Amino acid sequence: MKKIVMIPETLDGRKKTWRKHLESVDKEKANGYAFVGNWLRAGEREEMEVGSFILCYDEPGSMKNWYPVVRMFKVVENGLEEVYCWEGNICERSWALAVRDDIAAILAEAQGQEPEEENPLASISDEELIAELERRGYTVTK
Repeated sequence: MKKIVMIPETLDGRKKTWRKHLESVDKEKANGYAFVGNWLRAGEREEMEVGSFILCYDEPGSMKNWYPVVRMFKVVENGLEEVYCWEGNICERSWALAVRDDIAAILAEAQGQEPEEENPLASISDEELIAELERRGYTVTK
């Protein structure tokens, strides 16, 4: 079912601001390009499927002391519902890394996917893992 919604206005039009119909999150990227989807125009109407997500990025504050704000809205039957909001520190440049995994988890859950779990062995080097296995009496061959 489709719904006509008003794309959220910018929080401060003097600096960078954008809106996207969020379709997926590329967890290999550490910047705004991690968020995949079509661009939307703030303050305009858009016809979208119920259950779709809109990702909003703004830089409110003074010209010298701005801070990033990331909001995510879900299209519901009676309009838009804010499902995520994050405000960074003054002039924070790593905003995408701060929000990427949370937004990916929300999107995955909405799409019926199992959220990715962090592999507990991911932080252990091959050498350390092999040494531990050999210490426990296992023979390891490559």
